[in-house]
Amino acid sequence: MSLSRRSLMQTAVLGSVAALAGAAGSAQAKIKKPLPAQKVSEKRRVLIQSSSHYHTSGYLDFAGEQYEQLYGSTKYEILFIPYAKVAGTYDGYEKQVQDAFKPFGHKIVSIHRFKDPQKAVREASAIAVGGGNTWALVTRMYEAGIIDLIRDRVNGGIPYCGWSAGGNVACPTLRTTNDMPIAEPPSFNTFGFIPFQTNPHFISAAGTSGLNNETREDRLEEFLWYNKDEEVIGLPEGTALFVTGEHDCEVIGPKDAEALYWFRQAEMGMRLERIALGTKFDLRKIVPGGKL
Repeated sequence: MSLSRRSLMQTAVLGSVAALAGAAGSAQAKIKKPLPAQKVSEKRRVLIQSSSHYHTSGYLDFAGEQYEQLYGSTKYEILFIPYAKVAGTYDGYEKQVQDAFKPFGHKIVSIHRFKDPQKAVREASAIAVGGGNTWALVTRMYEAGIIDLIRDRVNGGIPYCGWSAGGNVACPTLRTTNDMPIAEPPSFNTFGFIPFQTNPHFISAAGTSGLNNETREDRLEEFLWYNKDEEVIGLPEGTALFVTGEHDCEVIGPKDAEALYWFRQAEMGMRLERIALGTKFDLRKIVPGGKL
């Protein structure tokens, strides 16, 4: 028996729907384009900060000890990347960061002061990336052609610090940012100074009612369900990861800050472990099945 054209079309449509339904039931992340292998100097120093404030602190004024660990006794002229700023001006953002770093003895110069941003990165002695909207930050860095350059310079040994969005981009991708996607970068790939994702400004909703299943834990569990080869560390306010060399990492922050939240792969959903302040670990341990 031959099928009519309409029957053939209906069969094709039903087959497509069935295939889509089957795919949805066992959804897996698309293969990502991995970052190229990087040569990392033993002199590399990267400070990944959750936030620019801690409790009632002023802007970055709680982070003096963190910057002392990063910069030592050297006073730097730091190239500042303000591209995460959306509601405001780069001039105003530069001034805010200049005022914050002045008590620590460092000079801040924003990249928007330079005609050639790529040359500015090539000649920088230290780099800082500020918070704001991560999507805007990454889009603008791709437009300026500086993502690969910053990655190379920092892996080569110049100190890097980034808070909030500037900490997000230290990960392999921006996918665990809290921000609304107000811009569309050509890739989600970022610097990849660490081999796992972080979530800054992390606040646990445990014991909180009325959130209608829209907690940060819910969102991160969805991320882990979909990305079976990933792990995420939630960074509470004020905390930071201090990376030295190729694999060494230390959890730092104010003495009364929370322990970090390690969101881990589990057979059904995720499980949670905590990483206390002062913990030192090998970056390669933060993988499915890893153990500190």
